[in-house]
Amino acid sequence: MSEDYTRALVETLREAFEREGLDRWIAYAPSRVPLRVRPTVFTSPDELDNLIFNGFCVQNLAGYLKHHPEGRVGVLVKGCDRRAINVLIQEKQVSRENLFLAGIPCPGMLSRTRLLEEFPGLQSDQVEESGETVTVRTPDGPRTLSRDDMLLPTCRSCHHRIPEDVELLLGPPPFAAPEAEMDFSAEVGPIGEMPRNQRAALFADELSRCILCYACRNICPLCYCDTCFTDVNQPAWMTPALEPGNIFFYHVNRMMHMAGRCVACGSCEWVCPEHIPLRLLYGKITADVAELFSYEAGLDATLPQPLSHFSEDDPDEHIG
Repeated sequence: MSEDYTRALVETLREAFEREGLDRWIAYAPSRVPLRVRPTVFTSPDELDNLIFNGFCVQNLAGYLKHHPEGRVGVLVKGCDRRAINVLIQEKQVSRENLFLAGIPCPGMLSRTRLLEEFPGLQSDQVEESGETVTVRTPDGPRTLSRDDMLLPTCRSCHHRIPEDVELLLGPPPFAAPEAEMDFSAEVGPIGEMPRNQRAALFADELSRCILCYACRNICPLCYCDTCFTDVNQPAWMTPALEPGNIFFYHVNRMMHMAGRCVACGSCEWVCPEHIPLRLLYGKITADVAELFSYEAGLDATLPQPLSHFSEDDPDEHIG
């Protein structure tokens, strides 16, 4: 990220910190891990000198709000962060009045996995983002890549890159990605069109790599239960054993819990150590909700969620 943009971003957020009387900012800072950043809580304006924003800011910051229920909190939000916050507001997990949201037009996040596969041992200071390209400095000289080719899969089909209903809409970063051409529902459509046995075989094959580490649950901004069903032992819904039954039970239950709530941020997929395409597998039920109820999670905090709302006027054609 250019120094001029970083400096302007820091100054803008510092002014808002002081002007709005915020208790903290939730944003990003550099990490010691290559090609990663660190979600960080800044508790004073001076600490913002360490703030950073680049193509590796993949973490959905909405998930960190549950740790800061008190005071007035500023959050740097991308489109998916903003939508997740709307879901949390709908579910009365956060109060909109306590938040100051600074929206940043998202250029799409880069795939760390793809970059490291092509450039093993790559360090953060070897990557430079500019416009629609990414330049990697290698011992053999610089390599210029198309930014679009290096995007995370979830960012390729995102149509909500500009956060809405924010107190402060920041200028776009000095790097960008082309507008998404594929609709997410169309992307997961082929899974729904598969014969049932083929679809079951696809799920079985992909989930066979699951090690039940629960990283997907832990990173999800909308998995906020103090006690997850996986941890309940009276009754014990499942065991930690790496058996197909336990793995299917875990993922199927989590899919059900995410129906009508998932904002397709892709956090579960990029954090998975086994690189299971969870976004597509979970995305099928998200696409079904969109088709059946004409509803997309997180776009409007004032609308009731279709699977947690009852009305006597609901149509009942689906009831046999």
